[in-house]
Amino acid sequence: MQAQSDIFNDLKGFIDFGDEDVANLQAVAPLFAAHGGGLTDRFYDKLAGVPSTAALIEGRVDALKKTHARWMGELFAGDYGEGYLQSRWKIGLVHVKVGVPPQYVEAVVSFLRAESEYLLQRELGDSALVAKRHASILKILDIDLMIINLAYAAERVDRLCKFTGMSKKLIERCIEKG
Repeated sequence: MQAQSDIFNDLKGFIDFGDEDVANLQAVAPLFAAHGGGLTDRFYDKLAGVPSTAALIEGRVDALKKTHARWMGELFAGDYGEGYLQSRWKIGLVHVKVGVPPQYVEAVVSFLRAESEYLLQRELGDSALVAKRHASILKILDIDLMIINLAYAAERVDRLCKFTGMSKKLIERCIEKG
C-alpha cells in the first residue's frame, strides 16, 4: 500500500492545491477566527438535534467545540505538510474509535462548504474574490475529508485483521480483487 505522505501529496497534486490556495486560506483566516465560533455553535446545535449524534456528544460539547475550533484554525494556518496530514489522520482514527459514523464527518464538511461561502459573500462582497477564496476552502476541506476517510478505511481494515486473524496484505488483496 502506498505511504500516507505519498497519497497526501498525490491528492494535493491531483486537485492542484498550491501556493495560491495557501495564500487564499491565510487571507481568510481572520474571518474564520472572528466567525468560526458561530459556525461551530451552529454545527453542534445540528448534531444535538439528531438522536444518534446527540448521544455521542452528550456531556462533551464544550470540549468538542474547542477541538473543532482548533481544527478550523489549522484549516487556515498555511502549513499543509506532514504534521497537517498526521493531524487529519488522527482525527479520522479518533472518530472511528468513538463510533462517529463517517457520514457525519462528511456532513460537517458539507456544512462548512455552504457556511464558508455565505460568510465570504457577506464579508468580502467582491464575487470574483469570493469565488477564488472559496475554491481554496473547498480544496482544503476536500483534502481533509479524503485523509479522514482514508484513516477510517485503514482503521476498519485493521479491525478486520484483528477479528479474522488474516493479514492486512491478504485482506487488501481480497478488497482489490473483489
